[in-house]
Amino acid sequence: MKKIVIPLVSLAVLFLIEYLGFLNGVNGYFYDLSFRLRGPRTPPAGIVVVAVDEKTMAELGRWPIARRHYTTLLERTKDAAAVGFDIVMAEPSPDDAGLAAAIAGHGNAVLPIVIEEDMTAVYPSRVLASARTGHVHIERGLDGIAREVYHTLYFGGKTLPSFSSVVLETASKSPFAREKLATGGGAPADIVQGDAMTIHFYGGPGTFARVSFLDVVKGAYPPDYFRKKIVLVGITALGLVDSVMTPFSETRLGTAGVEVQANILANLLEGNAVRIVPLAVRFPAGALLAVILYVFFFRTTEGKGALVLVAALGLGSLAVFLVFSLGQAWFAPAGSLAAVVVLFASAYVVKLSEAAASLGATYKAIGPHLRNRPAESGGNPVAGGLAGIVTPRGIQAQASLLADITHELIFEKELSDRILLSDVFGVAVFDGEGRAVMASTDVRRICGENGVSLESRDRFAAGLSPFVLEKAGEGPPFERWLAMPSVTVSLERPDKRFLKLDVSRLPIGKTDYALFILSDITKIKEVEILKGQIVSIVSHEMKTPMFNILGFSEIMARDLDGEMGRYAAIVKEESERLTKFVNTFLDINRIEEGRQRIVRTDADLAGLVRDVAAKMEPLARKRDIRIVVEAPAAVRTVPLDRDLTAQAVLNLAENAVKYSPAGRAVAIRVTEDAESVALEIADEGYGIREKDLERIFEKFYRADPGAPENIKGSGLGLTFVKEATEAQGGRVEAKSVFGRGSSFTIRFPAKKSAP
Repeated sequence: MKKIVIPLVSLAVLFLIEYLGFLNGVNGYFYDLSFRLRGPRTPPAGIVVVAVDEKTMAELGRWPIARRHYTTLLERTKDAAAVGFDIVMAEPSPDDAGLAAAIAGHGNAVLPIVIEEDMTAVYPSRVLASARTGHVHIERGLDGIAREVYHTLYFGGKTLPSFSSVVLETASKSPFAREKLATGGGAPADIVQGDAMTIHFYGGPGTFARVSFLDVVKGAYPPDYFRKKIVLVGITALGLVDSVMTPFSETRLGTAGVEVQANILANLLEGNAVRIVPLAVRFPAGALLAVILYVFFFRTTEGKGALVLVAALGLGSLAVFLVFSLGQAWFAPAGSLAAVVVLFASAYVVKLSEAAASLGATYKAIGPHLRNRPAESGGNPVAGGLAGIVTPRGIQAQASLLADITHELIFEKELSDRILLSDVFGVAVFDGEGRAVMASTDVRRICGENGVSLESRDRFAAGLSPFVLEKAGEGPPFERWLAMPSVTVSLERPDKRFLKLDVSRLPIGKTDYALFILSDITKIKEVEILKGQIVSIVSHEMKTPMFNILGFSEIMARDLDGEMGRYAAIVKEESERLTKFVNTFLDINRIEEGRQRIVRTDADLAGLVRDVAAKMEPLARKRDIRIVVEAPAAVRTVPLDRDLTAQAVLNLAENAVKYSPAGRAVAIRVTEDAESVALEIADEGYGIREKDLERIFEKFYRADPGAPENIKGSGLGLTFVKEATEAQGGRVEAKSVFGRGSSFTIRFPAKKSAP
């Protein structure tokens, strides 16, 4: 039901918003941008602008110039189809009688009527009242840009045709088809507008053919030049012109009014005014596209959905531009594009709600299988729907339940490790020369079944090596196994069996014997495999909803404002913390079980600590902590897994920054001696109490630092450091003085040089 109601409500609200004009500003911006992207067009050659420019003013004197010069101009343009003066001539002048005679003699002259801001109409002077007139009013938007003109106005009890339409009537000798206006019932000062036209601008200032007024009155152009052309006379001189902002006014440079009239007249001549697609057509079209994409968003992933959204917005904008550029039709895109974006967000709000419900169902399904689930805790302990993941109480409840499940899994693992203890399965001992001293019956039997030789220590180790699950390091198997904390052997014959191999040197007198103890851990391993399957299932069930929640919360945190935005940010932060918690736990589990693939290469530890310092710099800067790297220019390389080691050092450095007051320093040092190379992370922070120092590497153990702030943590970071280091044959050392700081050192055996 939500899938239908949410988009319908969203579209209804959007329609109301666009109907009330709230998107006019956005549509106006797209409209003006389309003109600029399209560029100028060639105007009709039959229109000439006679400009009262700076040169004219310098020659003919201050404004207003004598009207006898207009008389001269009419004489010079006697063969023009029409002459329109975009110059107000309201005040009487001594030259009016001569100009009136010239207008009558010419027969094709048109004068302007201006409607002032105080809603008064300014007509030509009484002597010139017999001339044909038209209003030069141009409709400006709220942003001051002219986009429309009304060719018929009813104002002050009179019908006023537009200046350009009267010029067209004069030039074509045919009447302009006007709509009949409903003029009754309004106040005298009201304006009734009709014959609306959206102006199709050919370009910015100077697009139309322009000649100087001075050159015309001085006879620089022969009468034939103006034959059958329409002449528009207007002011272009800076300081006099009342400029009009047009879609081409990107630099806020206005266009002279006479040039705007030239654009309007050209539209009438060529019949290419911009056609506006009405709201009743464009909104259903945009809504249909949005609904189609809305359905698609439910059937694809978030990443693909975002790409399709961007593509739809881009292609939609391109289509609007092409329709405008090629067909002079304007499809205002803001409502349609907004509908696509809103329905995209609606789709993912619904999907987020479904993901929340899925997470709740997962919790409910896992709960009954927990061994230590309290009997009184019935039902689902977390809130359902969006409330369960976008409110602090909801996310805290889910975090608490996830922690309970994690602790239960840890309990299951500890249970399997501790109660399923096995007896020694077999023993093999080799003397200092590598000869077999003794081997139990079981060892001899499995060696015979699996083709493993007992003739010598090295051949025995080499024969077992293919069956060892832990693949790490180089060199003879026996030497590698001595440095490893545990070795697991998997044999298929005579039946499937897992054996724990303990390798040690047994010094007796002056001879070092090699001791191999094989313990049957098949039952433990089977339980671990079962546990691993449970962990995998739970991890899959948990990580997918958490991944969805993290992705959706990132979108919501970016797009929502106010209290809901704050809730979404909390969801995002807690989701990242829980995801890191689960991933770290699983990493530790893989290392403990020997499933972590360790790739040893000769690593440059100086470069490694510098990389770690660079990664920690943003967090340190945020907490006002200085990071100091102390590493010699050349350090012996150490064979280790660089990524695993870098993560361990990063964990220690992050702890050092988090548990240090502002203004302190964290030092990351690389030191070496004859036997080892060490990485030390030292801070000047809160320190660790002596009673806590022995337990800090235990899972989920968190010492109280006595910090004034509540520092979040999982209690797994140091456990990971210890497991990752020891898996590579290293060790971790910790020192601390409470209240003064701590020092953690990771120490690896140095690579021995060739003799």
